[in-house]
Amino acid sequence: MKTFAPVGFLLLLIPFCHGRILNSLHTEASQWRKLPCPNPDDILPCICTADEDNQMDLDCSRVASEDELERVFSSTFPFSTFRNLTIVDNTYLKTLKNQSLGIASFTGVYIMNSVLEVVESHALVNSFGTAQVINMQNNSLSSFPFETVFSFSSLVELDLSDNQLTFPAIGSESLLTLDLSNNQVDDVSASAFSATPEISEINLGGNQISQIPTGTFAGHHNLYHVNLESNALTYLPEGAIQLTSSSAGTVILRNNQIADVAVNSITDVSGGNVDISNNVLKALNEDVFRPILAEGTALDIKDNPLTCGCDIAWVIRDDLLLKLVAEGAACYDGELLVDLDPGMFDDLGCP
Repeated sequence: MKTFAPVGFLLLLIPFCHGRILNSLHTEASQWRKLPCPNPDDILPCICTADEDNQMDLDCSRVASEDELERVFSSTFPFSTFRNLTIVDNTYLKTLKNQSLGIASFTGVYIMNSVLEVVESHALVNSFGTAQVINMQNNSLSSFPFETVFSFSSLVELDLSDNQLTFPAIGSESLLTLDLSNNQVDDVSASAFSATPEISEINLGGNQISQIPTGTFAGHHNLYHVNLESNALTYLPEGAIQLTSSSAGTVILRNNQIADVAVNSITDVSGGNVDISNNVLKALNEDVFRPILAEGTALDIKDNPLTCGCDIAWVIRDDLLLKLVAEGAACYDGELLVDLDPGMFDDLGCP
């Protein structure tokens, strides 16, 4: 029996070794390629990942030049339809060229916190029918092809905040959210958004806009959020901001130099919020602000040098309206509106 023991031992090892060899081969194959992604070596330094539904994401944050990005996308791609392209914290890519992304298309394009300066007109041509989100915030963009936005038939969000862009106008049948905050925008025409029928949120805070023409933010049935904080506005004309959405609206005008507001300059906020704090308003005219408060809209007028004469008596006498004025609202001398005696205005003959 002892002479057969080594043979038996070897027989026991055969299935074990066979399994190890198969597992090793499987591991090597997995490292070489995992469909539907391209060959990993071909697309380095980009990294492709796919989930259980075969949705592919491509991270190219480590590309070192425009030429390297173009080389990656000139590789063989078994499948060209990706979910997201991500390039984050990159210090090399300055121009997204027309041919940079080859045949690939994306649902989301995220090039953020980088040094991108120029997007050429057809850099995303293969994503015209697929892109839903384009986020290029916090770059050094001075050139973006706004004229091509209309070609993105599924685009719902465009975030170009924290760049160096001016803004001519924009057109899109599908766009819902536009963020151009903290750029170099100094002029917005009355027709700037007339070709964006579905727009619901517009953020233009942190620019150098000095005036808003009548009708600029009007006629959009979904529009409920307009942010114009930290600009150079001094006056709001009639019909400047007309929200027509059924949702409660938000209008942000803080940190400007607004000294005068026309009647019906802000309408249909409907139970939302109007923030006009930190401006230079001296009067709280009833014909301007009563219609806003009457809709149940909260009004923030903190940090304005209100003189608190008869012009403010109408709100001090009405507890329900006064409750809609944000806490901290005060006269030029620091006395809070909530501490003012309504009877004082009667004694002084205010109408």
